[in-house]
Amino acid sequence: MPQTAVAISPPSISPRRPRRWPRRLALALGGLAAGLALAELAFRMRDRGAFPHLNTYVPDAELGLRLMPGAEEKISFGGNPVTSVRINRDGYRGADLPAPGRDEVLVVGDSQVFGLGVEEDQTFAHGLAAKLGRTVVNAGVPTYGPAEYRAVIAEQLAKRHPKTVVLAINLVNDLFEAEHPNKDRHAVWDGWAVRKELAPASTTWFPGRDFVYRRSHLFFALRKWWHSADALEERGVASEGTWRDVVAAGTQTAQQRAAAAAAPHARAAKLAKLQTDIAANDTAVDQAIEGILVDAGGDDESPFGFAIDAQLASANPGDIVSDGEGEGERNLVATAEQISKAAAVRAKLRAKLAQWAKTHQGAKAAAIAAQLDQHEQLRDALGAADAEKLAAALDPPLGAYVRDVQKLVEGGGARLVVLILPIDVQVSADEWKKYGATPIDMAPSKELQAELVELCASIGVTAVDATPVLAAAEPGAFLDKDIHMTAKGHAAVADALAHAIAAAPPKPRPTSDRSPVPVPLVWKQAPEVIVAGSTAASCETKQVREWLRVQCTRTDGAAPTKIEVQRDDGGEALVLEMPQEISALIPVVEGREFAAKITWTNATRVLHVGWPSGGKPIMAFDAAIAVPHPKQIDYYENLMPNMKFASPVERAICDCWNTTYGGVRYHDEQPGAEPVFSCAGVYGAPDGNCVAAYPGKDACGQLLACTRRDPASYPPPVKAAR
Repeated sequence: MPQTAVAISPPSISPRRPRRWPRRLALALGGLAAGLALAELAFRMRDRGAFPHLNTYVPDAELGLRLMPGAEEKISFGGNPVTSVRINRDGYRGADLPAPGRDEVLVVGDSQVFGLGVEEDQTFAHGLAAKLGRTVVNAGVPTYGPAEYRAVIAEQLAKRHPKTVVLAINLVNDLFEAEHPNKDRHAVWDGWAVRKELAPASTTWFPGRDFVYRRSHLFFALRKWWHSADALEERGVASEGTWRDVVAAGTQTAQQRAAAAAAPHARAAKLAKLQTDIAANDTAVDQAIEGILVDAGGDDESPFGFAIDAQLASANPGDIVSDGEGEGERNLVATAEQISKAAAVRAKLRAKLAQWAKTHQGAKAAAIAAQLDQHEQLRDALGAADAEKLAAALDPPLGAYVRDVQKLVEGGGARLVVLILPIDVQVSADEWKKYGATPIDMAPSKELQAELVELCASIGVTAVDATPVLAAAEPGAFLDKDIHMTAKGHAAVADALAHAIAAAPPKPRPTSDRSPVPVPLVWKQAPEVIVAGSTAASCETKQVREWLRVQCTRTDGAAPTKIEVQRDDGGEALVLEMPQEISALIPVVEGREFAAKITWTNATRVLHVGWPSGGKPIMAFDAAIAVPHPKQIDYYENLMPNMKFASPVERAICDCWNTTYGGVRYHDEQPGAEPVFSCAGVYGAPDGNCVAAYPGKDACGQLLACTRRDPASYPPPVKAAR
């Protein structure tokens, strides 16, 4: 059966549709990009093209970070105007620096020096350059602290050799950053300075990362929302100091100073009590000697009788002593030789009294033995208290740092100027209003500024506390809701700095590591030391610790009238001229020399005190040189109240000496005459400030302590002007 052919048609195939997802993806990406661009534009317009923080940092192993050379940025924060920032090729703000000159000024500091919130031509560094007509390098870098300031100074001294270095200390941060280098506080995260603990351990690079992380206002807003504003903060980081921290530091400093100031007064009170106790003990022992040895006929030691020897042993050269026997009383003018012999007699009689107390029974012997034991204990205690060297004055915060920077700067041939920048609320209490905060009493914090200024003056460094000039520039010296200065504030600081730099630096004050000047009773119990020619000059010479006291008084026919210091290495000697009495208190220090010409009514002598390095001390008077027409005097001539003083200062010191240490002396040729005094034994310096600070008999103890530079009374307090 024939097969019928069947035609098979090929399957029908529909036309293939084009793929749409790439287009859709492109449209989506394009839309996203447009949206991001619009969002970026919106945030950029909102931010006025500015960021609230610098994002121009690069990492640095030593400083933590530096500013990126060639970078530019716009800054605005707290609603303040937008300002432009450019970083020069040296990594500092401003135009590229010229070649190093011969008279440059280098200014180092943090964001205040950098001028955060003002234009570069409004910074005080720029204003200072205009006023001085000199190149001024603005080396301020936000986030930097004391360690970085020093590093920048060292670097620029070697590189540009500036002649003046301005170290700007920002109190709100630098007190707390001094012990914490910036590399331990900050890290760089895509150009931003962030606290080190918030920085990522590592980052992943991708194309456009620099734009996204440094230039995108949208991404910055997202990061700020995600992390918090603190992560990108580099202005006044809270962990590095706040208003309260500055106040607390000032309060603590004031408390420490008060405790340190109390120590000299405690020592002075201890010395005063010991001297009073010793005087009472001496009187009791002398009475026992008279009652037991002298009255019993056991005193064969006293050439003048014990009544006079007891006085002589406690006298000063030139004192008039008397046995007090009415019309037949004997008067002597004490000499150094007589005092020495009387002290030896007194010591022998005390030894006899001690032996008597050992060989006798009863309450009287026991009481005398106790008094003699107390005598030795009191003398030892007085010596220890007198030699007690008080702890050095507490250094102000940043004191050691300023000294170190001074050494660095002066070693580099430049002059250091310290600028102390306060925080806004220290300058004016009205500044609290912009923060909406409850005002805090900032008075304690000003102690820090005052101490820094005082320290700088003492070491010969010019210091400018900007508080007064910024106060004068108020209102408007500081930015809104921020601690940084406005252009007005910067201008005020520039003017103050220009005047300070134009003026000569203060002269450094001499420092001393001397022990305290001995009190009078310590001098009395000290033995004489050999000073060649002193006996012929009728001068008593004693040394306690490093202090040599030369006390010259009238002789049988002559009296000292003048002392002229010819050389005083160290400037620590104290010399005093009184009528018929000269004293010189000289520290005997290795490597130093002292020379003074002393004039008597009949001769002149030069006193030399020196200690050659590696040798032994040399102490001697030159041979006497006779003066023409010598004047002869009598022992009792010109005693007070007829003595002539060089000035009222010496008279006031003499009056206080006699009130405190002197006694009534009667002229034997004028029975019933007014008591007269000789001022014998007085020593110290004729300081008019001491006399003015401690007027009246009730303040005599402090006046005399002040003249011998006792730390409890010197320097004298400053009285407020009326």
